[in-house]
Amino acid sequence: MIAGTALLTIALAFGGTVYASHSFEAGVATGTIPDNTHIRLDGMTLSPGGIFPLYDASPNYVSGHFLLTSPCEPVSKGDDTYQPLVSAIAGHIDEYAAGTHMEPIPLFYINTVSSPTLAGTDEQCVFHAHIPDPLNGGSPRVTDIDLVNLTDKKIKFKPGHIVDINIQRVLGSIADDPYTGGPFVDLSRNVIYDLNDDDETNNGLGHSSQIEE
Repeated sequence: MIAGTALLTIALAFGGTVYASHSFEAGVATGTIPDNTHIRLDGMTLSPGGIFPLYDASPNYVSGHFLLTSPCEPVSKGDDTYQPLVSAIAGHIDEYAAGTHMEPIPLFYINTVSSPTLAGTDEQCVFHAHIPDPLNGGSPRVTDIDLVNLTDKKIKFKPGHIVDINIQRVLGSIADDPYTGGPFVDLSRNVIYDLNDDDETNNGLGHSSQIEE
């Protein structure tokens, strides 16, 4: 019931009745827009169903990099690849519900600088993502990035847990290329890729040049 309430809370947050859109905003001409957002999460508690907005470039949809250090757990029992307890989603949240489209961000687990512990005392898992990532999925046009708690327990962040968003380029204006037919909000955990384990099925696409012969 708790988990169901959490999902309902998130769905209501993204799918409420609204009366405007970003179509009236001028935005930035397509090109470079160097921007770095660094957010410390330590001391924050995200309740079941909780949403933490991280970044909003509307009406510009952008490209760049996303870094998350977070409490974590194995993707599956006994797995050496970990997933964050919190879920990172990206896409576009519009004041006009039909224009809202959010999906989980495909994340790469960086095991060389991660320190997961099953005891749950000092998990320090590091995840990296490309924004957007057309080869591995996720929303194709990203103006907004959020953290959401899809679990049925509170997620408590400790020192060292951060989000870093580095935006490098504006790809276009959501006013010129809007999402339609929404709201579409995919409430599922992030897909996790790992280039450094023995499982080649979770390498993702676009990294053939990094695979040793």
